[in-house]
Amino acid sequence: MVALPGETVVDFSLRLKRELGKSIDKPNSIWVAGYSNDVFAYIPSRRVLEEGGYEAGGAMRYMTTTVQPGPFASNVEERIIEKVHELQREISK
Repeated sequence: MVALPGETVVDFSLRLKRELGKSIDKPNSIWVAGYSNDVFAYIPSRRVLEEGGYEAGGAMRYMTTTVQPGPFASNVEERIIEKVHELQREISK
């Protein structure tokens, strides 16, 4: 199970199932859950950021606080995915 905070777009689930499924030879055994522990904003993928729209930044008008002071950087997807892989390697030891 991969628990992600915020309201992540479907791209995260599809990518993590594809990438982590290869490492454990059971792609259908990966469960990705959003809204875990904290819901502070939509978490866009690079694709969604490039397309624009509500999830890419429009919603930030309503969610901008000291916790989330502005829009996400273009590398937000890579940073989250890399951390998931890092944690997966740690539990696989």
